[in-house]
Amino acid sequence: MDIAYLLWLQELRNATGGVLDSFFETISWLVISTYAYLLMVAIYWCMDKKAGTMMAMNIGFGNVANQTLKNIFCVYRPWIRDSRIVPVGDSMTGATGYSFPSGHTQCATAEFGTIAVWQRKRKWISILCVIVVLLVMFSRNYLGVHTPQDVIVSCALCSLVIFLDYRLMHWVEEKQNRDLIVFMSGIVVCIVFLLFITLKPYPLDYAADGSVLVDPVKMMEDCYKAAGCALGFLSGWLLEKRFIKFEPMKKIWQKILCFIVGAVLLLLLVKFVCDPLVATVTATGEMGGCLGKLLNTFILYMYIMAGFPCLIKIAETKWMR
Repeated sequence: MDIAYLLWLQELRNATGGVLDSFFETISWLVISTYAYLLMVAIYWCMDKKAGTMMAMNIGFGNVANQTLKNIFCVYRPWIRDSRIVPVGDSMTGATGYSFPSGHTQCATAEFGTIAVWQRKRKWISILCVIVVLLVMFSRNYLGVHTPQDVIVSCALCSLVIFLDYRLMHWVEEKQNRDLIVFMSGIVVCIVFLLFITLKPYPLDYAADGSVLVDPVKMMEDCYKAAGCALGFLSGWLLEKRFIKFEPMKKIWQKILCFIVGAVLLLLLVKFVCDPLVATVTATGEMGGCLGKLLNTFILYMYIMAGFPCLIKIAETKWMR
């Protein structure tokens, strides 16, 4: 049934000359691009600290949950299951590893689902966010890289993560030192997650040319990347909550300046620190790629959650009273 649906969409694409291909490719790309980070930091640094914290938390924890299911079920992509499926353009490039559940849908749900909850009093914004999530879900089917169950389960899973994260943060705020409990519990969960995906057996099926259909090392790299997000969030969140305690600046020009400076520093961090570090660590061996991805996302989240907020606090204290 799922393959029949994808084939029907493929016939529709062919019948319309692929007029919507670029649109849906762009929709899919946006939710995992640098722009997703910029959306998160704009909210966290400049608009609403709590909402930004929740978005970072939902992305990090949602990614770990999503990757856990991917590596439990190990479901192959639609074009592997049925050679009649021909994905659109370069969409296969970003569709790495296993199919179920959808990583793009998880990211979209974490990002725009958080905004929908944050802006729930402005119903038009919440509705718009839901539409964006639905467009991303449909785009993954339209492009031929995910089945309906891939996107539906991913959206449901991340929605559950969002619900639980909000309840967890509410619980933390009710009593002192509960943040330490969440921090330590999160570290334990991440360690168990990394042990699981490192030690578990992976299916090794081969294509006609002798290549492995899904490279276990690549799947492990994606999981270490997810763990880096969660560990970076937990560490940066606790550090900021206990010692930095910044608040977004009040004036519009201050917010704009804050975002521009922070975003530029973020891009420089990626180019001159994270990318070289990943390349260096990756060159050390098979597990180097995994550790490189973990360090990359850990550093980025530490900068987002605690590094730049520390600079905001210093600037506000010294120059912008």
